[in-house]
Amino acid sequence: MNSSDQAIKQNARSLLLFSLVGLSNTLIDYLVFFLLYHWFYDYYLAVQVISYWCGMVNSYLLNKYWTFQSKNVPSRAEILKFVTVNALALSVSSITLYVVSHNFGFNMFICKTMATGMSLVVNYTGSKYWVFKDEKYSYAR
Repeated sequence: MNSSDQAIKQNARSLLLFSLVGLSNTLIDYLVFFLLYHWFYDYYLAVQVISYWCGMVNSYLLNKYWTFQSKNVPSRAEILKFVTVNALALSVSSITLYVVSHNFGFNMFICKTMATGMSLVVNYTGSKYWVFKDEKYSYAR
């Protein structure tokens, strides 16, 4: 297998595992969101922040050690990068949630799903190419 095929295989593997981790993060996010939203629906953007950050802890651990197979001890810089990418993804999802819920009349489940989809793009790209960047495959960008 040549290096290009190996890079493609590694990228496909990381995307699949990232998606599986994302499903578990999304489950945590949705459970916390809708439990809190039931009581605090007027504060849905604050609920969004809390639920997103609950899934984020799961995301860091599983993506670091399973998806991207990082062997290094978490550094302050890596954690800062992870928090930065997730803050950006949270911002994108919160803006999407606000815009969709105020302008399109969808129910909150549809709004939340659209917001989650938007954050996925930001999160995967930032995680793969910045936070957990694998130096030996960096040429495959």
